[in-house]
Amino acid sequence: MKQVKFLLLPLFALVISFGVKAQDINAVVEQFNKGTEAIQAENYKQAVTDLEAAYTSALAITDEDAAETVDGIKANCKNTIPQLYSTIANSLAAEGKYDEAIEYFNKSLTAAEKYGNADITKESVAEKVNAIYSAQAADYAKDGEFDKAIETINKTGDDEAIEKIKKFVASSYLKEAQTAQRAKDYKTAIDKTKKAVEYNPESESAYLIMGVSYSQIKDYKNAISALEKSISLKASDQVYYYLGAAYQSSGNNAKACQNYKKVSDPKLSANAQAQMKVVCK
Repeated sequence: MKQVKFLLLPLFALVISFGVKAQDINAVVEQFNKGTEAIQAENYKQAVTDLEAAYTSALAITDEDAAETVDGIKANCKNTIPQLYSTIANSLAAEGKYDEAIEYFNKSLTAAEKYGNADITKESVAEKVNAIYSAQAADYAKDGEFDKAIETINKTGDDEAIEKIKKFVASSYLKEAQTAQRAKDYKTAIDKTKKAVEYNPESESAYLIMGVSYSQIKDYKNAISALEKSISLKASDQVYYYLGAAYQSSGNNAKACQNYKKVSDPKLSANAQAQMKVVCK
C-alpha cells in the first residue's frame, strides 16, 4: 500500500511565549504530531481524525510568531487528509468491503474540494468507484445473485462492463438449462433458457436448448419458433436436424424436408436421410 508522505514536525511542543497563546499553539502541534504517529502506525482513520482536528485548531491561531509553523501544519493537513481518505478506501476495496470503500472515496473527493487538493478529482473518484461496482457485481454474479449483479453493474454506466456481466449471467443460466435438460426436466430447462436470452438475446445455444426442450414436451409451435431463432443467429446441422424433426412432428412435412436436406454432418445425416424418405414426397 502506498503510504501518504508529508512533512513531519518534531514531536515536542513549541514554546513561543508565555500564556494562553503558547498553550494553544502547542496543542495544535501536539494534535498534528499525533496524526503523523497514526500514519506511521498505518492507523489511517485515526490519522484523519487527528489531522482534521489539528487543521481546525490551526485556523484559530493568529499569532504572527507562530505563522510559519501554523501555515506548515495547515498545508500538510490540506494535502494529506484527502489522500488518507483515498488510502482507506483502497484498503477497504481490497478487503471486499465495497460499500464502505465507496463511502471513503466520496469522502476523499469532499475533502479534496474542501482543502483545494487538485490530485483528487470527480473524474478520478468516479473511475475508482466504477471499478468497485464492477468488482462487486462480479462477486454477486459468481455467487449466483444475478439480480444484484445487474443492479450494481448498471450503476457504472459503462456499456462494456454491463454487457460483460450480462453475458456471464446468461452463461450461468445456460449451464443450469443444460443440467436440467440432461435430467429430462424440460420445463426447468425452458425457464432457464428464457432467463439466458433475457440477458443475452444473441445466444443461439440457449434457443437451441429451448427448442429441443419444447419438442420433448410436444409443444412444437414454440419449439419451431425457438429453433428458427437459433438458426437466424447461427445456422448449424444440429439445429436444422431438430427443426426438421419439430416440423415433422407438427405435420408440416414440406418444411421438415427442407431442413433435413440442409443436414450434412455425418453423425446426423443418416437419420436425416431416413426421415427424408418419409417427408420428402
